[in-house]
Amino acid sequence: MPLVKERQTGTRSARVLLPAILAAFFLSINLAAQDSTAVRSELIPQISGILKTKVEYDLDNSLMRFEVRNARFSVRGGINDYMSYKLEIDLSDEGQMKMLDAYVRFSPVTDLNFYLGQRKIPFSSDYMRSPADNIFANRSFLAKYINEGMRDIGFYAEYTFRGEVPVSVVAGAVNGTGNNNPRWIGRPNFAARLAAGKDDGIRATTNFYFGNGADEPDLSMFGAELRYNNGHFFIETEYIVRQWTDTLSARQRDDGIYLHSYYNIMTGNTMVKIVTPTARIDFIGDAIFRGNIGASRFTCGVNLGFEAKQFYSEIRLNYENYFRSLLPIHTDKFTLEFIGRF
Repeated sequence: MPLVKERQTGTRSARVLLPAILAAFFLSINLAAQDSTAVRSELIPQISGILKTKVEYDLDNSLMRFEVRNARFSVRGGINDYMSYKLEIDLSDEGQMKMLDAYVRFSPVTDLNFYLGQRKIPFSSDYMRSPADNIFANRSFLAKYINEGMRDIGFYAEYTFRGEVPVSVVAGAVNGTGNNNPRWIGRPNFAARLAAGKDDGIRATTNFYFGNGADEPDLSMFGAELRYNNGHFFIETEYIVRQWTDTLSARQRDDGIYLHSYYNIMTGNTMVKIVTPTARIDFIGDAIFRGNIGASRFTCGVNLGFEAKQFYSEIRLNYENYFRSLLPIHTDKFTLEFIGRF
């Protein structure tokens, strides 16, 4: 009998408690909805994403594969007039789930920003592009090999000097231990980037990075970029050299260069709004200007844009022809890629 009474008492308590919980839940939703009307529109979180899917055909080995190259989701927004944030994950970065950007930005005055958290190290325009902003289905040698793994946790300061020729300067210190790996360190690695010029017209950029890599003591990197953009025609070149000390205390180096270009043709068509022929040539090796080239290729293709804004809704068709390659993964191929950005 006591057990029955306890069950009856518990049932009565649940009948009283459940409506109270539900009432409190719906009241909180109503209060949140009322409060949201007072939130400034520019502070509401913005959710965005990138889906990059493709099929490749290996011309050298008569093989093919389908791939979900990227499935990214990000949330960014303002907290108040001085602080904002960004969170980004990739559900399929070459088949792996990764946390990407996770930082808070502090902007005390106009044109001055401080970042604390994880992001791509500001080195190389091609490396810093999102998967949707990449001009080609496959990344350049510089972005894929020289800059690979340069996403880290650190602190950055950025300032833009306004004028006829704007100048942007960013400098930062990072762990040097790689993506989402906050290990204790004796001293941080340092990065700096200086860019002069507007988005339209000529822009020149230099990049510096030095410290210690995970397996590369005494790491130092230097990069130089030059580009021209007028909204339709775009051309860009970049050179990077990377040096480090191996386990035998010998100095090692890799370097590379690319030149890529595209031209946007506005069609006026209701479906395909932009047709963009693309072309790229890139080299990588130990000392490419002395003929020590590990891989070189020519890439050409066409991008079909279904939005008036480039890099949002595209079909890309690329052909890659390798002049030289020391790696078996470098084969001539056709690639068909779908890009969706929201």
